[in-house]
Amino acid sequence: KQLQLVSSFTGATEMYSRRRMGVAVLLLTMISWGMMMMSCRADEVDTTLGFTDLPFNTSYYHLHKPYDLPETQRYSFAGGVHRLWAFVPNGTNGACILQVFGGSGEVGHRTTLMLRVYNGSLTYYRSPVLVPSIFDRWFRVNVIHHVAAALLEVYVDGVLLYQAPGRGGTTHFFKLGVYGQDDMSYYMEARWKDVRILWGSSVNGVVDVLDPTCGFTELPFNTSHYSIHKPFDLPVAQRMLQLYNGSTTHPRSEIKIGYTYSSGIWQFEGQGYVPKGTNGVCIMQVFGASRRATSLMLRVYNGSLMYYQRAVIVPEIFDRWFRLNVIHDVEAAALEVYVDGVLLLVVADHGGKSHYFKFGVYGQNNMSDCMESRWKGIRVLYKNVT
Repeated sequence: KQLQLVSSFTGATEMYSRRRMGVAVLLLTMISWGMMMMSCRADEVDTTLGFTDLPFNTSYYHLHKPYDLPETQRYSFAGGVHRLWAFVPNGTNGACILQVFGGSGEVGHRTTLMLRVYNGSLTYYRSPVLVPSIFDRWFRVNVIHHVAAALLEVYVDGVLLYQAPGRGGTTHFFKLGVYGQDDMSYYMEARWKDVRILWGSSVNGVVDVLDPTCGFTELPFNTSHYSIHKPFDLPVAQRMLQLYNGSTTHPRSEIKIGYTYSSGIWQFEGQGYVPKGTNGVCIMQVFGASRRATSLMLRVYNGSLMYYQRAVIVPEIFDRWFRLNVIHDVEAAALEVYVDGVLLLVVADHGGKSHYFKFGVYGQNNMSDCMESRWKGIRVLYKNVT
């Protein structure tokens, strides 16, 4: 079997030879950025032969900063699997964030009101647009339901923006959060604070536009008066997130391996898994270079595993476990990438005097709203060249 060269390049090429372990290897290098895609037999090889297996436990890695989310909101370790994920809050789309539940079944409505988010706008159901730009800011919303008059009013920041007729029904309640609708994003999020429930026997059709709560009686609102709604059966801890702002980096959740090296031949091995929908993300890197941050980045774009954004290594990587081996020969300034035991990539590193391995998720250009990778069977191996 032959592996087909996935990407094509222009520019000059050169032939050079390199000797490792007494075996001469002839490589074809793209001078423009020192890369060569291998055409090789798809015979699995054991890349760990001749290497020393180093300890790998919690004393030898840590969850990397500076993306300052609590660890529990971007990392878990269970059943031998490291799961790392990161979110992009302003990517929420196709989500209902507030509703008045209850409607007349005769006309096919389960709700009397839905406020949704599409393309950054707050909308009444799918249309019309109530607020053109709703992302990344706090806003005050008041929804008044006059049951006897079959009338709803929506205020945002004290301004009446919409009136709508009721949709029948004999019983109603409020709901808030996120509920996926058509064209929903891979990740949806809404944050709420200072929630109040008010009741009035009659408002005589008059509401103070500066304070829509005037004339209403405030009712208690605490954990005795709400519940996390089913039937979407994810644990509550995975659906109620308090997120923090202030990081200067793209969203990330990465494990930094605690072996920093500057010589010898080092190898990373791990079994990785990337769920469908993840995009524009680095899942593994060799950190350290002379004029940039990294010597190697393995990223995911459109379901493919790539070397940076330059060439496809594996065309289809979603929703399956794969074994990844990355070998860095510091003296030779060379990196090799194996997937499932097959050598798929050989590149020159980018210099630098100090390196270490990282894996997880780190948002890059065109990143998806939610990014996730899972890892197990992590090994770090070393070969001393004398």
